[in-house]
Amino acid sequence: MESVALYPADAVAVALFSSNGCEVTLSARPIEVELLDDKSLYEEQSESKNGATKVTHRLHIVADRVVASEWLTEEFLERCSIEGVIAVVSLCDGRRLLAGYSAQFCNEQPLRLEHLTSSSGHKLQDKPTVALQLISHDTEFSQEIL
Repeated sequence: MESVALYPADAVAVALFSSNGCEVTLSARPIEVELLDDKSLYEEQSESKNGATKVTHRLHIVADRVVASEWLTEEFLERCSIEGVIAVVSLCDGRRLLAGYSAQFCNEQPLRLEHLTSSSGHKLQDKPTVALQLISHDTEFSQEIL
């Protein structure tokens, strides 16, 4: 994962979905998260039970704790826990995915805070980090933004 931008769950002004992906217009200013090294990850896991498909979306964000303190406020954590967020995830291959918003559910299944970990590091030279794990459940994989 190259970068991630987080938006309030109601930030999608327009979303047009097709078989190739989606065109989206977002109405809010994003929180551009500065990721720490290669520790962040976006994962989608699909499982099928009795013909019904469930896709679990997990966004694992690792950031420098000092840098993250600018956006990691009580208000932000409350929003992530209650209202949820939508993410634009930029992958290393150049694709961008819209996570926490789908054609079927719109913003009803946003990414929500699953857990937050703050770490001092193992060695004296380690930077203190914060790790956020956001999760959402849907019936489809995230759409590529066109």
